Amino acid sequence: MPNFAPMKLRHISLVIILLLGVGAGAWYFTSRPKDQVSRPAAGPPKDKPSSVIASVVLQQPFTESVILTGSIVADQSVELRAEVAGRITRIGFREGADVSAGQILVKLSDADLVARREKLVQQLALDNSRRSRLEKLRTVDGASLDEYESAVAQVDMRKAEIAEVDAQIAKTEVRAPFTGRVGLRNVSVGAVITPQTVLASLTSIGTLNVDCSVPERYAASLSQGAHITFRVRGADTAMRKAKILAIEPVVDVRSRTQRVRARIERTGGVTAGMFADVILALSQRNDAILVPTEAVVQDMKGANVFRVESGIARSVPVTLGSRTASNVVVESGLRNGDTVVMSGILFVKDGKPVKVTLR
Repeated sequence: MPNFAPMKLRHISLVIILLLGVGAGAWYFTSRPKDQVSRPAAGPPKDKPSSVIASVVLQQPFTESVILTGSIVADQSVELRAEVAGRITRIGFREGADVSAGQILVKLSDADLVARREKLVQQLALDNSRRSRLEKLRTVDGASLDEYESAVAQVDMRKAEIAEVDAQIAKTEVRAPFTGRVGLRNVSVGAVITPQTVLASLTSIGTLNVDCSVPERYAASLSQGAHITFRVRGADTAMRKAKILAIEPVVDVRSRTQRVRARIERTGGVTAGMFADVILALSQRNDAILVPTEAVVQDMKGANVFRVESGIARSVPVTLGSRTASNVVVESGLRNGDTVVMSGILFVKDGKPVKVTLR
């Protein structure tokens, strides 16, 4: 028979060892000092105030205005073209030079027209001689009335033919329609041109206008003779004045704007073709509250600003009005004397404390 005694002894030994281990663990946990017992972790620290820059908003005068895009244009400007086709025989201007009204700028070949005119002049001399003879014969009844009237009509017709040729010769001369400055020439002597060929440009100097398109909702505030201000987009950004000369009587149906033209009073540093920012003043207020645009927070519900009340930031919905390059008018939501967060808004939360530095 097998011997089970050694196996029973091993099982009894394992049970005794297990009981001893359980007892030792129970003694350790029950006998350790109370200050070594684990405690729950401490709660999160209180919110620290965010450092922000704020300002006290006050009512102040404000001119409501709108900025429009305009263009500086010359009082008179034209592209020079010939009325007829032909070959250029002479150019009578220097590029960039001033010319006088009526000055011949480009001359086309007119040899055939001159020869035809000479022929007509000779025929006119013969027609005048025949008319004179018939006129003398009429005094002695040597010529009929029909013959005399035919001779008179022939003279008048010959004069009309000469006038027609003179008009054709005049079309071979491109003259300056007004006093101004010629631009760069696009042709040379000997070139054959057509009426579509642009010879050069001519622009009046000294008188400049500013043109702009005004939305129809603002057009009612304009009147002929009123002044507008503008600045050019160049090195000289000084504000300038212009007097309204004319307003387009109808509204453009596509853009819903009216064109306005104003005469510039001081043209120094201004050149035709420049862009201009036209500042159109609409109304004057003395109780406007302005805040910087960066102080306004936009979300799905609208515009908000953070107002500081007893060291706590409060999100306040506001209604915005007109804008300038850096500020916006608050129509409602703020009162005179409120402290508004201007900088550090990203770290501000509604109802949380803030550390304010006034500017």
